[in-house]
Amino acid sequence: MSEQQKEQVNLESILAYTIKTWSSDIHVAEWDYFGFRLHWHLSKMTTWPKLSREMTLDLVNQLFKWDQKLIDNFFERRDADFAYVSKDWTPFRVNWFHKLWKIGFVMRRIEREAKNMDDLWLPKWVEKVLPAKQWLFLITWPTWSWKSTTMVAIIDRINETRSEHVITIEDPIEFIFKDKQCIFSQREVGRDTNSFVTAIRAAMREDPDIVMVWEMRDTETVEAALNLAETWHLVFSTLHTSWSVSTINRLVQFFSPDIQSQVRVRLGDSLLWVLSQRLVPRMDTGWRVAIHELMYVTSWIKNLIKSWDLVQINNNIEVWTQEWMLSMKKSIFNLIEQWIISPEDAAWYFVNDD
Repeated sequence: MSEQQKEQVNLESILAYTIKTWSSDIHVAEWDYFGFRLHWHLSKMTTWPKLSREMTLDLVNQLFKWDQKLIDNFFERRDADFAYVSKDWTPFRVNWFHKLWKIGFVMRRIEREAKNMDDLWLPKWVEKVLPAKQWLFLITWPTWSWKSTTMVAIIDRINETRSEHVITIEDPIEFIFKDKQCIFSQREVGRDTNSFVTAIRAAMREDPDIVMVWEMRDTETVEAALNLAETWHLVFSTLHTSWSVSTINRLVQFFSPDIQSQVRVRLGDSLLWVLSQRLVPRMDTGWRVAIHELMYVTSWIKNLIKSWDLVQINNNIEVWTQEWMLSMKKSIFNLIEQWIISPEDAAWYFVNDD
């Protein structure tokens, strides 16, 4: 980094470096070095100078495009979550925060083009959801598991094969869909609508066929999404849960105990599929590949949800030998047999799950 860059850090140059090196995340903190995550590894760029207060504030101005109102609002709220698009149209998801009275932020690079479903090594039975006209499809796991990447890939495949009105409700918008066969209405919370719930309820009057809710965050959002799924709409969303059973449990626990039995009935009738996935290092390329659990809500599982027999749901997934269902263990064994992942990595990530 030149002497001139030390005095004024150029955000676009930093983003260009991130894109060039295929880094996924940039870590920035006042009085610290830049950090870049490549694949699994986070390393500090110690050949560049530490960021002074002045340099960090200059990055704030660049990120908020010198809009003083936005900058003042950030310092008042102490954190912010938004999208930034670089000059070459690469989107980044930004989370800006304070830590120990210092400014910090993380920027995650978002792919400009939707991934192909085949490139994501998704279970082949996910193709079965493409003709669906209603119900709820959930993609789950905690952060760092390509949930949004997978959801975008599935919806973009639908975009190529069906003529539908797709409404997306996001916070923030990360990926811009291009109309192919479908018409897209993308709405960002805070800019195009006040909340997820407001946007989901309004979607009822916007002639939707498919609604993508970026994340199930609270009771009101889950309730509104169930209402959509119950009224002949196909709903996609994500949840920070690990397995199909924990996903079902989490959705029901959003509601008060006195109505949970009613929610279980509604969920049994509305849920179509739960796709749980996590990333494991590939031993052939050094990149990452997802292992999956896919639960299709058969009539048997529907009844198990309503009777609240979660243990039997797990057993059903493990012993299922026909199509439309896949256990995480089977997914792991398939990749080991193909020499995509090592048994050691598979065992570590499987055993150390919560």
